Amino acid sequence: MIFDPFEEVRRMQERLNRLFEEFERLRFPERRFTEIPVDIIDEGDKIRVLADLPGFKKEDIEVYIEKGTLVIKAERKEEEEIKGKDFIRRERKYGRVFRRITLPSEVNEENIKARYSNGVLEIEIPKIAGEKKYIPIE
Repeated sequence: MIFDPFEEVRRMQERLNRLFEEFERLRFPERRFTEIPVDIIDEGDKIRVLADLPGFKKEDIEVYIEKGTLVIKAERKEEEEIKGKDFIRRERKYGRVFRRITLPSEVNEENIKARYSNGVLEIEIPKIAGEKKYIPIE
């Protein structure tokens, strides 16, 4: 077995990242966001993003562009109270999710469309049609 110092550095970096993530979770539990699972599909003339957001209402979801990135945020707060003859049951559901996706520079940020149906957020991002600019090699 050959010793690879770069592989050891990579493993150490992964362990440090996990350690810092755990530290952040313990130190700031109220800031914790769960990452949204997404599919990003390049369809030639557009990019389609499918994000799984089950249990959220359309009003709970924010989608916006910030510094060349697509940001998807969702937050829900629900309280339910059931009163019976000899009891009161209260339940609270709370959840926050977040995802930031870097967009290529050749997209048309002005004509992005988003739809939400059956727990899936679908975002269509049109690309700007342009020719490739080839650079001569000397």
